[in-house]
Formats: sequence, structure tokens, C-alpha cells
Amino acid sequence: MLYRPVWILCIILYRVFFKHFIIKENKVDLSKPTIFISNHNNAFIDPIVYAATILSRMYFIVRGDIFNTPVKRWFLWNLGQIPMFRIRDGIDNVKRNESSFEQSYDLLGNNENILIFPEADCVQKKRLRGLKKGTARMAFGAVTKHGWDIDLQILPVMNNYTYPREFRTEVMTNVGEPICLNDYREIYEKDENQALTKLTKEMAARMKRDYIHIEHPENDDLFERLVIIARNDNPTKTIPWLQFQESRFRLEKSIADRLNEIGTDSDERAELDADTKQYLDELKSLNISDKVFAGAAPNLFFGAIVTLVGFPVYVFGILLNIFQFEFAKHIADKKIKQVIFQNSIRYGALLVTNLLVVLALMISVSFYNWKLALLTPFVLAIIAFFTINYHEYVQSWRNALAFSKLESDVKSKLLALRNNAKLN
Repeated sequence: MLYRPVWILCIILYRVFFKHFIIKENKVDLSKPTIFISNHNNAFIDPIVYAATILSRMYFIVRGDIFNTPVKRWFLWNLGQIPMFRIRDGIDNVKRNESSFEQSYDLLGNNENILIFPEADCVQKKRLRGLKKGTARMAFGAVTKHGWDIDLQILPVMNNYTYPREFRTEVMTNVGEPICLNDYREIYEKDENQALTKLTKEMAARMKRDYIHIEHPENDDLFERLVIIARNDNPTKTIPWLQFQESRFRLEKSIADRLNEIGTDSDERAELDADTKQYLDELKSLNISDKVFAGAAPNLFFGAIVTLVGFPVYVFGILLNIFQFEFAKHIADKKIKQVIFQNSIRYGALLVTNLLVVLALMISVSFYNWKLALLTPFVLAIIAFFTINYHEYVQSWRNALAFSKLESDVKSKLLALRNNAKLN
């Protein structure tokens, strides 16, 4: 009952929340029951990403401790949430997982789709952690109850966030190669534990293929500095917002893989670390960004015209949206202590407040013209999209303007530092 209305709102708000949505598509037969498996970096946003991009209805395995009132249980179930409790939630709650597993078996037996995060916990690191065996148990449990003829598959779908804690960043979603559970029938019927272990290892291997995985935590910051330059050398177009390509992912994964090869103690790594720090510190001292070298900055003359012409619409957009954004920011930053949940709460607060504002405006406009009232949500979405993109464009224009005022020898020095800061 609630799934599709919320699904539509998620699609609209995602176009504002994320700067770009980049998908590596893989033609997969979703006419058969599917267990989607994914990394877990961004709390409640992770499942919403898939709900907003996959047309078929999905069910989600989520932490059971949030199902703590009858109202929440009703609401979450209608959104397709299935509770799964952890040891830390108490042994009595863990016993309730049996009913969740049975419910999942029946959904899969009825040709439904389920999303599960095999890492179990949410951690905002670009690193795939060890997988739990619960996904494999669920898969084998479904075919044990409903027969191998249901032809169940396990499909890796991986979210690669540029900056999972920040607003207006990018997410690269990759659809991997499906695992056919029937391929494990013989080994499962001989040795259940061996089948669970082998399937879980294969799941991890396929997930890593489509994930930017940094092996050593010491290289996390170095990776982020390197990709700033790489992204600007290979800029993503502002339009379309939704892009089907994998070159951007391959670029960033190649950097992560190279750092994994270099390790943490090599001279090459030490030199790269020093060069990238020096270059970015120099940019910061001049109050400019790396985009000025990438051809991504706007033309100064054209930028000035856009800035002037678009300013009245921008101010109107700010007035329409400032309450929602400031309220969401306040709730996320001041009320939520766990950092991993801040972006999710910000998104949820934006969803609720924008819905209330839209309803209020629709009711007000309907007294004047009901047809115009129906157009209100779309008009507000367009204005919000323009306002955010205008703000980002003007920032880039001001950055280019500041760069144009630098002396030529300073520009040459920066370019030399930039070339040294690239990964060979």
C-alpha cells in the first residue's frame, strides 16, 4: 500500500540528493526469484537506492531492533522490510529470526525479490568486509522448502559512493553476474556446511569485482586525493543525471587496485602521499579547486551572464527550500550521534518536509486552479533542481575567476605539482 507512493517520492528526491547516478548495467533475468546482495556503506540510503532504480518490487532484510512498536512494524512491513535480529539484540529476539527466515523462504518461493547486506553492519569505508553465512542459509532454505525448480539466483549489486556522508555527491551502482543456486545442488546435498562456505566465498569474490575496495586503511586518504585529480581529468556531464556507463567506475577501481598493489611501505607510495598533499594544500591556500585544470570550469564571460540571469530564480528557489534543507541538516548534525546514520536521517527529513510543503502548496493552489495544483510537485522539483545546479555552477565560475587572476608563474608551479601528484 505504501511502497509505490514512497517509491515515486524517492525517485524525485534522489534527483536532488545525488549529483549523478551512474549505473553499470548487466542484463539479468528478474523473472525468477532473486536475492540481491550488496555492500552496506550508507545505512538506510542503501536499500532506497535499489528501490528507486529497480522497477520490480523488493523486500529488504533490515536490523530488527527498529521494529519496536506496532506502528513501526506495520509501517516497515508495508515498505517491504523484514526484521533480522543480531546477538547484541538479545537471545529472545534472535529466536524470532526463524519466522523472518520462513517469511523470506515463502517470498522467494512466490517469485519475489529480497535484498540483503551480507556484511551485516554498516561501515562507511571503501572496503568489503567478511560476509556472514546467513544469505547462503536463506537461499538453500528457500529451495529446500519450495524445491530447486524455483531456479533461485543470487545477484551482486554494489553501491560505490564518492562521499557517503555528504550531500550532492555521486553513486556508482554496478549490477554484477548472477550466481545460479542450482550449480550448488550437488555439493549441498553431500555436505551442507561445505556448500555454505563455498557459496559465501563466491559471493564475496563477485561482489569485489564491482566494488572499489581499498585493502589497506592507511591508503584511504591517499586514494581520495588521487581520485580528485582523476575525476576532473575525466569529468562527468551534468546532464543526464542518470547515466549508464562503467568507465567512471573502472577509472576509480584501477586507482584502488594500484594502491592495493603498492601497499603501504613502498617508496612510490610515500612519494605519492607527499606530492598529493603538497599539491592540494597549495590549492587550498589559494582558495581554488583542482577543477580549474580539468576543462570543467565554465567560461568566464558566459558564466557571468548565467550568474546574473539565473539569480532571481535562484533566490526564489532558496526561499522555497531553505526550511527543508536547514531542518534536515539540523536534525542530522545535532540530533544524530552516529555519523553513519546522518545522511540517511537528512534524506528522510528532506523527504518528509518536502512532502508536507508540497501538500500545503497544492491545497493552497487548488483554491485557485485545481489543474495547476496537480502541476505543483513537478514545478517545485524543477525549481529545486535548478537552484542546486545554479549554486554549484556559480561556485565553479568563481573558482575559475580566482584562478584567472593568478600570476603565470604560480599557474605553472601548480601545474607541475599536479603532474607529480598523479598515479602512473
